[in-house]
Amino acid sequence: MKRSNLFSQISILFLLLGVLSAGVQAQSRKDRDAAKKLQEAADKAFTAKNYREAADKYGQSIALVSTNAQAHYRKGYALYNLQENIEALNSFATALSQGYKPLEIYKIRTYIYYETKNFDAALSEVNKALALAPNDLTLLKSLGEIQLGRNDYAAALGSFNKAAQLSPKDGDIYYNIARIHFGLSDPKSQYDSAEKALANGTRFVGETYYLLGEAHQRLRNVGPAIEAYQKAINSKPDLLQTYRNLSELYRSENRFNDAINTSKQGLKLYPNDGNLFTDLSWYYSLAGDPAKAVDAAKAAIQLLPNQSMAYTNLCRAYNETKAFELAITACNGALRIAPNDGETFFYLGNAYVQSNKSADATKAYARAVTGLLDYTTKNPAYSDGWYLLGNAYFADRQFDKAIAAYLKCLSLSPKFTRAMANLGICYTRVKNKAAATEQYNKLLQADPALAARVKAELDRM
Repeated sequence: MKRSNLFSQISILFLLLGVLSAGVQAQSRKDRDAAKKLQEAADKAFTAKNYREAADKYGQSIALVSTNAQAHYRKGYALYNLQENIEALNSFATALSQGYKPLEIYKIRTYIYYETKNFDAALSEVNKALALAPNDLTLLKSLGEIQLGRNDYAAALGSFNKAAQLSPKDGDIYYNIARIHFGLSDPKSQYDSAEKALANGTRFVGETYYLLGEAHQRLRNVGPAIEAYQKAINSKPDLLQTYRNLSELYRSENRFNDAINTSKQGLKLYPNDGNLFTDLSWYYSLAGDPAKAVDAAKAAIQLLPNQSMAYTNLCRAYNETKAFELAITACNGALRIAPNDGETFFYLGNAYVQSNKSADATKAYARAVTGLLDYTTKNPAYSDGWYLLGNAYFADRQFDKAIAAYLKCLSLSPKFTRAMANLGICYTRVKNKAAATEQYNKLLQADPALAARVKAELDRM
């Protein structure tokens, strides 16, 4: 009887366990079916680019079946598209722990870290991916861009050169190689790579024309540089630096109105860019329109109150409008920000001369020479620096040194008529009539008004 009762109890227990197991299995199938439907709905939302709905439904699916690696991955991708990167990374980590394709995880994490400028983390992820797929073109290009972001130009060049071997007709690769040579200050290689990028149909047409123009500019190919910058603006008008570089080229060619118009064109897109107003003030002065130079400098100061150059340009423009006390105030404002700026001291010296403060002027001109010598040493290819140094030497009555500075300026900007005129006048001071006459003859057609100034000095010899 006891044994019979024992068997009876065991039978009941197994019966109960069977019922419970059937219930669990039924519940599990129900959850799996519901999770599958939610994932299908999420996939449909993802395809329709409704990423919020997709992420929510993937989350609901995972809540029912948490061991679905694909759902974790897809949820992470939806969150990435929503720029919710921390949550996306968490989902990708779970997907990876559950065995989802590691290459895909490494790729997407590379993009996230790169886009958030966490270049060290991006480099770690892309190297993990390349260990699995060493000749993957997309990964090699990503590696190069990450290395560019880290300013590791030599490594980036190696990565993109390897990519170019795999895909020699990919214009975007050559665009990035041009970017690298820009960073390496190699204008010849930058030019060659930009040409290849354009020939092979790069998607970055405007940016490539900018790099082509910048290379030509540094190689002193003024005409091709101007043409390339114009094409850059036509292809991609929002490249701010293109307007400044093109304006500077026009300035070097004595095309001051073109420089003005290009700066104003840039200001239509960037009306609050103080640097464009600062440039514009200089060009207005060169074009003989000091009142507009004053207005442009004031606008620059409003936008860039802590930048000395805006005050310097205002000082110069006030000198030109004969508002000498205002000029002194503006120059002192510049010197509070940049105490050793040679150009500012030159304009300050001019204002002191016109205000009958000769002792102060002498000191200012001496400081101008010192400051501009330092500037030209650091910026030997900038013609305006040599022009201003020549002016400072002239004001300090160091005529031989002024001549040398003007000649250097003209070697960089051969059409700069103001430098020609000042050089001609300098020659009259050292009694070199033949050399002064040569400058006068050059100016007769280029700028008759400036030629007349040189002629007046020749007549006094």
